[in-house]
Amino acid sequence: MFNLFPLLKKGIRSKFLKMLLILTATFLTGMLSFFLYVNEQNKKLQNERELLFKKAELVDELQENFNGIFFRARGYYAFQNNQELNLLKKDLKNFEVLLNQFSQLPLSKEEKELYKELIDFNKNYKEIILPKAIGYVKENDYKSLRKLSSNGTNELVNKFLDYTKSYQKKTDGELNQLFKETIVREQEFTLISLILSGIIILFIGLIMRRVLNNIIRPIEQLTSATNAFAHGKPFELGSLVSREDEFGVLANSYYRMIQSIQEKEEALTTQNEELLAQQDELQEHQWQLQNSVSQLEKSNQLNHVLTFTLDKQNLIEKLHNYLNDIYKLDMSVLYWLEGNVYATKGLSKESAIILVENIDIDKRVRLEEEKSFIIKRKVLPNAHGIAQEPYYCYDLYSSILNSEGHLVAVMIATREGYSYSNQEIDSLNGLLNRVSIAFERILMYEEVERSRQLNQNIIDNVNEGIQLVSATGDVVLMNVALCKIVQCEKKLEGKNISKKSCLNHFRNICINPEELIEFFDTAVRESFKDTRKFRYSISKEIEVFVEVYATSIYEGSEKVGTIFVHRDITKEYEIDQMKSELVSTVSHELRTPLSSVLGFTELLLTKKLKPERQQKYIETINKEAIRLKNLINDFLDLQRMESGKQQYNMQSLLLNEIVFELLNRYRQEKNHNVHLIDKAIDIQVKADQERLIQVFINLIDNAIKFSPNGGNVTITLENTSNLLQVSIKDDGIGIPKQSIPQLFQKFKRIDNSSRRKIGGTGLGLSICREIITKHGGEIWLESEEGKGTTVYFTLPVEGRKLMVENIGQPEDFLEGEQGLNVMIVEDDWSLALLLSEELKSKGFTVIHHYDPERAFEKALKIPLVGIVIDLVLTDDVDGWYLVHQLKETKQTSGIPIVISSALDEPKEKVDKYEIVKYFTKPYPPELLSEVFVELLKNDSEKCAVTKK
Repeated sequence: MFNLFPLLKKGIRSKFLKMLLILTATFLTGMLSFFLYVNEQNKKLQNERELLFKKAELVDELQENFNGIFFRARGYYAFQNNQELNLLKKDLKNFEVLLNQFSQLPLSKEEKELYKELIDFNKNYKEIILPKAIGYVKENDYKSLRKLSSNGTNELVNKFLDYTKSYQKKTDGELNQLFKETIVREQEFTLISLILSGIIILFIGLIMRRVLNNIIRPIEQLTSATNAFAHGKPFELGSLVSREDEFGVLANSYYRMIQSIQEKEEALTTQNEELLAQQDELQEHQWQLQNSVSQLEKSNQLNHVLTFTLDKQNLIEKLHNYLNDIYKLDMSVLYWLEGNVYATKGLSKESAIILVENIDIDKRVRLEEEKSFIIKRKVLPNAHGIAQEPYYCYDLYSSILNSEGHLVAVMIATREGYSYSNQEIDSLNGLLNRVSIAFERILMYEEVERSRQLNQNIIDNVNEGIQLVSATGDVVLMNVALCKIVQCEKKLEGKNISKKSCLNHFRNICINPEELIEFFDTAVRESFKDTRKFRYSISKEIEVFVEVYATSIYEGSEKVGTIFVHRDITKEYEIDQMKSELVSTVSHELRTPLSSVLGFTELLLTKKLKPERQQKYIETINKEAIRLKNLINDFLDLQRMESGKQQYNMQSLLLNEIVFELLNRYRQEKNHNVHLIDKAIDIQVKADQERLIQVFINLIDNAIKFSPNGGNVTITLENTSNLLQVSIKDDGIGIPKQSIPQLFQKFKRIDNSSRRKIGGTGLGLSICREIITKHGGEIWLESEEGKGTTVYFTLPVEGRKLMVENIGQPEDFLEGEQGLNVMIVEDDWSLALLLSEELKSKGFTVIHHYDPERAFEKALKIPLVGIVIDLVLTDDVDGWYLVHQLKETKQTSGIPIVISSALDEPKEKVDKYEIVKYFTKPYPPELLSEVFVELLKNDSEKCAVTKK
């Protein structure tokens, strides 16, 4: 193979390789030498530091051990303790070891002398002094011992200690000197590094200069020569041609190439012209090919539309656009005669409709016979526009026929100035024949869709839920009624529901799903051929009961699916339950009083009884007969109400008057405190008085009956919007939460032992609901088991609302106040009603009581603005007793008390109990309200002063 880049002796590569090798060798040699020198110096300094540290540590250990020897010796001398002697000998051995380690180190002359003295001392002390001292100690000859110690031993010890101190100072000095030398060496090394870096940079500069001279400048010369040749200008390569390196070779090759190009330029020009001609021819072929491809794509798109489109308008628009694109029409309309479906070009909607509708019968017949025809017409002079010469228009009429040869759609198109060729007409007719097949398909689809939609509408409008499943158990059809029954979120929308998803849904909503799933699985099996029924229930706020039957569907002898029909039988189930409840209730509630009536009647007929016993039996018979009458009346009332035959005598009533009359009925109730909290200003309603009393009696009796341990029964009146809301609250046994929605059903009673013992027909709340609903109100209840029940009902307020009077400064004194409660203890309900209305008109909430004891209990529980007390109450109860209780009790002693009595004012008691005001009946009610308003004003002024 020919070598494009021969290895030249004076080539650029060899020059720069030599230079790079020399530079690299020099740099590596210098760096290696520098590194070795620095490393050697550092090792030397490190060894000196380690030697000094080691000597210092050994000297410190010798000093410590030396001190230990003499400390142990003196301990032994003083106490003659053998343990101290043993420790002394141990220290002597350690001292010898340390001396041996010290001798292994390089020592100075002074250190060697010290070492020799310590060796002599150790030998003398161990062999001579210590044995003598031990003998003196054993003989208790301390005088000889002191003399022995003064014979140079202490002097040697002090000399050694002085030496260790001086040696430490000397060592510290030497270490500081080594540190300074290290810093100086580091500075020297840094300077040498900088010098080396400068030398390297200088070498790099020299190399770059050589690169510029040997590479960049020749490249610039070649670039200039190339630009000159490209612009047709003369150029010179100069000394490049004579160079013996790669640039010389390149320059010579470039020069020869230029000469060759110039020689062949004419031939290349000729070839270029031939190539341009061929390019034009190829571009023409390419345009034709692209045009053919475009036409093919459009044809494919039209075929796709004709094959798959089921929408008339979409088909007409796509077909019309294709025809205009292919045949270049000036104006056109494609009109489907059935359904007013069309597409236009150059025509308005109105013009297109008029044009099609005005096709006479002859043209329609001609279109059915000839498929297409052309009408040539001359353009009128006033319609020439910018045309200078008269010209003709060519109107093309083409038809789309169905399989029976009748006209389905018409194509009307116009060209101005040029006609249609026979080829275009034939192509158009062939295309419209294909279109007629697509039209037939759309018409068939619409007919099928209408039939399908009709069937779906029929299925969706039946009351039963219909569910069609395949042989594998997947749901393929379901109607709206089924979605409502089984709580479906939406219909299938063209997608099947898998068997697993369907069964999971039923498992989530049904109370006992396993039996239903077993029924479903059995019905889907291929072996199932009968029709079977099954009942299941769905858990909602009110339980829903459903009956489903299943039957198989066959195509020939093959089972293709199963149809399930779900029917909501909740009402039927409730009727059955009510029948059962009715039978149970009648059997219990009628038999019990009848048994008493028959039993006591039989006793009266068969036995001679004392008159007082006869009277007691007759009273019992009367009471049970009244109970039977009330039970029968309840049945009859409910039947009349539900049938719409109940007559209501609607009249304007003040509801609080009715409540006060009812409170009077329950005054003798011993275990239950029935009282009123009156917050309502608008108390006038239009109602049937007897029916409202029936509602109150039912609800209050329930509150008492289901509070077997006694307690409060609180009736509250208050206004909400344009309604009067009544609530009756007890402290009884309460109701389970899950049973509350069912309580207003007929004959419905809570199925637990405590309520079964109490008894009842289960009609009371149903009657109350019917009455309140007929009065335009609502009734509901809230309850918590074990804590009591509150029943609420509302009635529309009649007439305009009462306004709270302005009571003076500060303005709107009572507006927005909370807890403005005033208690009235009064046995005269008419006067209590009058006082209550007056106080409510000023914004107070009125709490009414007949019983002083229960009034006192209430006063302990709620904040009161004041209490109005009648001195003479029922059963000759003295009101002063209640006043005494209130004043003697710390919690109630500050409540203002107003006396309302027909008796004369006793000054002593009024002063004693600090009565705010004593009113002697009769008196104007507004005087009472003024007293409480003044009390509130005084309290507000005191609060304002306190805040300041």
